[in-house]
Amino acid sequence: MTDPFASFVADPANQEALAAARMVADTPRLRYLLLVHGNRGAGKTHLLQTIRDRASSAEPPRTVELVAVARLAELVHARGLTDAGAALRDRLLRADLLLLDDLDTAERHLAVQAFLYDVMESRLAAGQATVATSARALGRMTDLDGRLARRLREATLVDLGLPGKTARTIILERRIAETGAVVAPGLASTLAAAPLRSLKEYLGALNRVLAVQQAAATPILPADALAFLGLEAPGAPEPAPSAAMAAVSSAAESAEFDAFLTEVTSNVTTQFDHWRDRLRETIAHWQSLGFRTRRLEAALTSDSGWDPDPLIAEFGHDAGELHRLAAEIKAIAPDLAGAEVFRDPDQLAQARQLVTESRLRRAPLSAPLPDLTLARIGVGPSNRMALEAIAAVVADRDSRHTPLVLVGPSGVGKTHLLHGLGNALTVAGLGPIACLSAHSFLGELTAHQAAEDLAQWRARYQWVAALLLDDVHLLANERTAQAELLQIFGALSDGSRIMAFTSARQLSELDGFDPRLLTRLEGGFVAEVSPPDRDVRLAVIKGLLADTPAADDVGLIDYLAGRPAESARAVQGLVHRLLAEAQAERTVPSAAFAREALEAVEPRPPRRERRSGAASGILSPGMGVIRSREKMVLTWPRPADRLIGDFG
Repeated sequence: MTDPFASFVADPANQEALAAARMVADTPRLRYLLLVHGNRGAGKTHLLQTIRDRASSAEPPRTVELVAVARLAELVHARGLTDAGAALRDRLLRADLLLLDDLDTAERHLAVQAFLYDVMESRLAAGQATVATSARALGRMTDLDGRLARRLREATLVDLGLPGKTARTIILERRIAETGAVVAPGLASTLAAAPLRSLKEYLGALNRVLAVQQAAATPILPADALAFLGLEAPGAPEPAPSAAMAAVSSAAESAEFDAFLTEVTSNVTTQFDHWRDRLRETIAHWQSLGFRTRRLEAALTSDSGWDPDPLIAEFGHDAGELHRLAAEIKAIAPDLAGAEVFRDPDQLAQARQLVTESRLRRAPLSAPLPDLTLARIGVGPSNRMALEAIAAVVADRDSRHTPLVLVGPSGVGKTHLLHGLGNALTVAGLGPIACLSAHSFLGELTAHQAAEDLAQWRARYQWVAALLLDDVHLLANERTAQAELLQIFGALSDGSRIMAFTSARQLSELDGFDPRLLTRLEGGFVAEVSPPDRDVRLAVIKGLLADTPAADDVGLIDYLAGRPAESARAVQGLVHRLLAEAQAERTVPSAAFAREALEAVEPRPPRRERRSGAASGILSPGMGVIRSREKMVLTWPRPADRLIGDFG
């Protein structure tokens, strides 16, 4: 198998870069970060391609991702709206070798800088290699994120300079051999000695000479090639006319040569100079306005003259539309205003799509209530399964737990769990999130009956990162709403996005539901939520008493938690009732007061103000409480009272 590095011509001064590249390509598991610096046209991209080819052809073959950072910025901006951004990150992390071209273009994109830092850190932690190239020295990249700059300063830095004359000669000779052209001896070495700035310019000069060579009857000599290109050999005297050129001059009066000269002059001077100059001027104009001009640059490398005006007009039209789209996105979604797609007319379709999605994003979504967090939910046997499923969804977007369906009677905390899931996803950086009740879903659907409004409303939900729908059982017999939910369900499932539902009825008991929708719900992860056990009641009570004078009254909290309750809502009602009674009596709630307030069987007479130390701690039957030694005796301030309690 041919070694890809055998075709890479490196100047002796670039041997360090070549050695580092070989090591990365040949080492399967390498915790390594390599930064290759070189001016534009020095061959950095070619070096990355050579590394990729070598690693991909190894035994066993390695997975390699080669991506330009400018393109990566486009993907990050475009996919950041959904969890497709996480899929992109995972793809780069799974690669055995990651190659990043033109890292210096990341200076304009803060979002991609954070993305790159995260990817580099994760790859280093996993013992994986990353190679990046840059046309700017690290010290001159002043707009880098501080964390990324520190990480790059710790990388192995190698320079890749413009190959010397010998290496350039070999490269040009190989290009001539690839084309099969017959040229005069010394052409490659003569062009390689010309004072050009990059390999691209050397190869471009050779292409121009080869194009003229096709129209010439004899091989063009090196001196003639330099004259045609407007170049001079360094230190060389004015070249004497070659035999071929002398022969041309001697036949200047012949009609045949006049035609030949006219053809060559027209084709070369006009087609290879005039239209190229026109393209260069256009490229310089649009680049000065910040637009990418790859379409025009590709046309500039063409080997035959043609009329560039239609291409220039088309490019101008696309750039104008991009300018309008960029102005709109700046107004409706400022975080996307710097996306690369708004500077590249070749990505006009993506820019249109991004603006369309951003318009939909402006439409308000019902977000989870910020005070209903998972941290405020007590954990117990009644809700442990539901909380574990929610944790799995938040941590891994685990497909086994979505759609998540929380089932349980009214008031057991399903709504709190649903909003807690939404808030946890928001904290994890996922968005946008739609969290609403079935009643709200029906109301919105009714308000968007017009065909265009309905399509936009549907698209808004098909675009969300997570759909959380409370009380789905209320959609029974609502055929239109179920049909819309089915469409949204399909779109979110295709995008591997998160869905969660609550139902006060078991799925097997849901009547009036489309069997297709019911099948999708049953195919998810169904978690039962039971009436609150003591641990859950305890957490609810502590939360409600947290800002009251009774927050640390263990006896009161223990008493309230011991009272039976069919739902968390009932526990809340119990505590609210107690606090209202205490406020009316202008006293601090206690266990004793709670027994009097919550277990009374008849109205209590107005309370007299208690004086400290005056009460015996024994409640008389006339106070309206149930007769019970346990409930009548609260404190024992004196031994005599204790004896009365034991023997009375």
